[in-house]
Amino acid sequence: MYFILFVRALRVLCSATLSSSPESKTGTIGGRVGRNTMSSLYPASWAHYLWLLGISLTALFSPQLSANEAVTVKSGLYQTAVIELYTSEGCSSCPPADRWLNQLTKVPSNELDKLVLAFHVDYWDYIGWKDIYARPSFTNRQRHLARLNQQKSIYTPEFFVNGSEARGTQSVVNKTQLSNKVLSTVDMELTFQQQKNNIVINLSSKFDPELLAFVHFVVYENNLSSQVKRGENAGKHLQHQQVVRYLSPKKSLTPEITHNIKIQPEWNLNQLGVGAFALSKSGPHIQAVSSQLTAFP
Repeated sequence: MYFILFVRALRVLCSATLSSSPESKTGTIGGRVGRNTMSSLYPASWAHYLWLLGISLTALFSPQLSANEAVTVKSGLYQTAVIELYTSEGCSSCPPADRWLNQLTKVPSNELDKLVLAFHVDYWDYIGWKDIYARPSFTNRQRHLARLNQQKSIYTPEFFVNGSEARGTQSVVNKTQLSNKVLSTVDMELTFQQQKNNIVINLSSKFDPELLAFVHFVVYENNLSSQVKRGENAGKHLQHQQVVRYLSPKKSLTPEITHNIKIQPEWNLNQLGVGAFALSKSGPHIQAVSSQLTAFP
């Protein structure tokens, strides 16, 4: 913001100097009347170069300054639903689900209040295409949720809403709407910022001391894409949103938690989001909060 004000001031200075009348080009030097080169020709050139310098500094440093600003976001009165999609670039049935998820992210939060997460799994890699966004830990999480839902197997694409299996996109919407009508039992305030090569997170929570709950921290990335060359989706250009890049181990929910996440070289900071979601001891999610990493003006 300060750089922008600096540039605006220089533009005014430059404009005023360039529009000066010829009389302004004379002055007193050492008690003599003559042509004052510092107040005639050079001021316009000097201000012009400073203006260009200000623009350059703004372009160079503004993104970094934005990324370093702390972001604070608070949970609402009602539950924010956690929607999880388990998908794979090696699965021919997954691109339609991915496209639907991409559209779901565009629905305003006042219509569907949600934290959308796309977990890429690795059990289709053997077909011929290795999904670079897949992690074995994400496959293990899907298996864990399947056990909680008493499923006999896992599959892709598969949706869960607040830890409950949702078969079909309409079921996802219905479960999300129901969740948004439930008063939350946890009040969460998430603050995070980039500090060098880390994302530093602080979570403040208010809840009944009798409540036994846990929390996960998550980093997701938007606007990712792949040109698939082998496997069931060979020849397709796939686009992804809300791709989970990091999921923390489960932590006990306490009034104050600090958590550090190391930024990986392949992450695009301008496309990252950070979130936290709480779940009860029995499994169902009870609240979530999230925001983009970059603080937009």
